[in-house]
Amino acid sequence: MKGEHKPRAYRDIIDELVAVCREGQGQIGPTRTRAGVWNPHIDVSSDPHQHAINLLHARLSWADREIVAQMLAEAFEGGVFETLKLLESHGIAPFEDGYEGGPFQDFVGRLAGTWDWPEDAG
Repeated sequence: MKGEHKPRAYRDIIDELVAVCREGQGQIGPTRTRAGVWNPHIDVSSDPHQHAINLLHARLSWADREIVAQMLAEAFEGGVFETLKLLESHGIAPFEDGYEGGPFQDFVGRLAGTWDWPEDAG
């Protein structure tokens, strides 16, 4: 079976990446967007770019902010996905393969909550 003899670190890293997407860094942008302000400590003189983002968020309806929040979350998840694909394609241990194809496929299944680790995993 593919991935049968993976070290425990493989499983732990994939699960930590899922947690970062759901509860950590991957939720900072979506949380700020849903709140309608990117950075409450910024004004036009301190950071014109972030101030413009604050103004944009203030103009958006709640429904539009939810759409942007989902887009930001998916972009973060996409970065993790692509990183795992690169680790696999470059043969970086322990990401040379996964249990369900590649490590990025294990990540997607774990992120979706539709896939449990095999009994013999780590």
